[in-house]
Amino acid sequence: MPDDKNIKISKILAKTRRKLLETGTRNRLIHVNRTNQRANCLNVINERSDDIYSLLRIDAKKMRFKAMGKDKGEGDEDMHLATPDIDQADDAERYTDNFIETPTGPEALARRLLRLAHDAKTAEEEQGLNILYLAMGFLRWRENASSKIQREAPLILLPVELIRDERTSTYTIQSRDDEITTNLPLQERLRQDFGIVLPEIEEVDSWQPSHYFLRVIEAISTQPEWSVDENGIQLGFFSFAKLLMHRDLDPTNWPEDAFAENDLLTGLMANGFEADTPLFGPKTSSTTISIQRKSFR
Repeated sequence: MPDDKNIKISKILAKTRRKLLETGTRNRLIHVNRTNQRANCLNVINERSDDIYSLLRIDAKKMRFKAMGKDKGEGDEDMHLATPDIDQADDAERYTDNFIETPTGPEALARRLLRLAHDAKTAEEEQGLNILYLAMGFLRWRENASSKIQREAPLILLPVELIRDERTSTYTIQSRDDEITTNLPLQERLRQDFGIVLPEIEEVDSWQPSHYFLRVIEAISTQPEWSVDENGIQLGFFSFAKLLMHRDLDPTNWPEDAFAENDLLTGLMANGFEADTPLFGPKTSSTTISIQRKSFR
């Protein structure tokens, strides 16, 4: 039976871990505005999550980007973005080639990839963390039944990196070895607000994104206005720094009683610290200090 000290530490750690999960809609793990063309991200069209996952993650291939839109010309206010090609939806070969299709024009695509690569490298150098992910599958949800605002949250986040070809000044994308983790802020938001348990991601052999999407669809079945965009894909930045701290503070990741037996933690959270030995004695001291006068000539 856990003692009072263990219980107190566990409660403090649980409260701290909850605070680390930012569940507000400003967090891109809770809501992504995929229609914002000025955002530092890159939407993907005409691709399927299962095929992209197989090519990048399982086959460990490098993929290139293809611009399907047209750049802004003279007199144009905006570039001409390509839309998903529904007529070619049954063309299996387009999903298994080494190109990832994007709605932007060639020049806009080059600028966007350059900026993404630069910002990803800077973040990793300064923070020591990769924050560039390929988001696959988006949960379309609403904060309440009367809300007219549709939120979109990423479901699967594949850690990736952009590799520059110095000869052609183009970029390829490849998967990193980092694990794919569950979207914990979204999981906590759904639990708090709706009592919905977002499934854990368990990346095992023969696993595919579509397997996870089916489990999510089942979990949200009580919300008729919600849906899953299984082949919605976006390359962008998602910060997991606080989630790493959340994981490190999970008692199940440590030996039993590891926190309770740590003197520093128990001092901070439970017992306090013993008073240090004072540098000076009490104001009144019985010690007599002899002072000898010297004569100066």
